[in-house]
Amino acid sequence: MSYPSYGGWCPHYYPRPYYYSWIREYPQIKTDTLNQSIQGYYSLMEEGYKILNRLSDHAFAVQVMTAAQAGNKQEVDRLMKSISSRSKISSEFSPSGIGITVDPLVETDPCCKLAMFLKWGK
Repeated sequence: MSYPSYGGWCPHYYPRPYYYSWIREYPQIKTDTLNQSIQGYYSLMEEGYKILNRLSDHAFAVQVMTAAQAGNKQEVDRLMKSISSRSKISSEFSPSGIGITVDPLVETDPCCKLAMFLKWGK
């Protein structure tokens, strides 16, 4: 009995896997660092709510947008930092929106970061 010719290629041929004589062992799972990050992120989310609530105030939003439209980054940063002293708030803006990043004040081994992007134009 002869098999049909596949031109040297068989669609069902899979080479045998090469088995290593050792098995990779992974360290035991520890969630301590993840839990610390989660707890730190809760406080950043509270800061995010404060930022959103403050930007919801019409007069404050006009101040921020006017400073951004004039290209006055120092004034935008000052206004954003006036919202909270519990975290580091930085912002970048363009004619179409503002990006706000909230970092914990701890400079060594930061746990997390909150980033928001809000549209204010086309």
